Amino acid sequence: MNIFRLASRHKFFFILLSIFGVIAIFGAWRYSQSSVYVAEGDQLIKSGKAEEAIITYLKAHDLFPFRSDVYENLKGARLLVESDALYGSIYGIGIEIQEAPQIPAEITKAPLKPGQLHVPLLMYHHIRINPRPGDRVWASLNVTPQQLDDQLAYLMNHNFHAITLDDLLAALDGQAELPSNPIILTFDDGYSTFYSNAFPLLKKYNVKAVAFVITNVQKASAYMSWDQITEIDRSGLVQFAAHTRNHPDLTVLSSTIVTSEVSGSKGDLESHLKKPIRWFAYPYGSYNNSVTDAVKKAGFVGAASTIYGVIQSKDTIYLMPRIMIDGRYSLDNFAKRISY
Repeated sequence: MNIFRLASRHKFFFILLSIFGVIAIFGAWRYSQSSVYVAEGDQLIKSGKAEEAIITYLKAHDLFPFRSDVYENLKGARLLVESDALYGSIYGIGIEIQEAPQIPAEITKAPLKPGQLHVPLLMYHHIRINPRPGDRVWASLNVTPQQLDDQLAYLMNHNFHAITLDDLLAALDGQAELPSNPIILTFDDGYSTFYSNAFPLLKKYNVKAVAFVITNVQKASAYMSWDQITEIDRSGLVQFAAHTRNHPDLTVLSSTIVTSEVSGSKGDLESHLKKPIRWFAYPYGSYNNSVTDAVKKAGFVGAASTIYGVIQSKDTIYLMPRIMIDGRYSLDNFAKRISY
């Protein structure tokens, strides 16, 4: 009887190992195939075909959705499409690229309507020397510490005043007056380079900023730890805001997962910082009515988009426009972009 039981157990473990083996082989195959798409997307980027690269990176993501490098490349490609189109339309350099659908036709400064305020929200990502010179995606996402230093010095020397999103909302509600030339510096994702390179410069110039952080990646070396986030928060210079837990495209997820990502990131930050978290930014700038409804339901008072613009109002408080800042632009370009 014991022999039969032993044989039965061996058979069970053999079947179990076989199942795990099949799963491992299948997972390895999917990862390998996703790598093929990543390589194709990288080649498309080098060829100046960012829109085609987005489609290819999405295929890689569908095959293996937990690859952080695919998230980075996909985000960069999307921002590259938008930034190239803006750069070409503003400066007339004739870039042959289709304009991103969210870019409004009017980019010049127009007279304000009642309830509107002219407040540029600048959007940064990595603050570091680009580790991939010549790569247009990474050039789009990386601003060097020296560039940021020069930009902050420019703002200070030209009478700009950095405010927070709470300051903006108070002004829109008629409860406060804004200083002359108000501007808001926003940094997306919560990279460790914000702590090591951006935060010291904010302290140097005593400039306020907003940091939209992903809350499920603080254990990864590329992102800030909770200790670093807490240290920055105690400085009083940086207003922390949510950017979901895992940085997914919320428009392709079920309502349950959207709620988890949106409300969960708010709860994570509030648990660690012991204060209300009031603002949100959409990963990749992707949103639809269901997503914005989830943001409102979670208790956020507003949200930042990647829509290009500098005019803020209560009507667009859940789709606040921003200006992307990237490493390809000179200080003169920077000045022109924020002057509209």
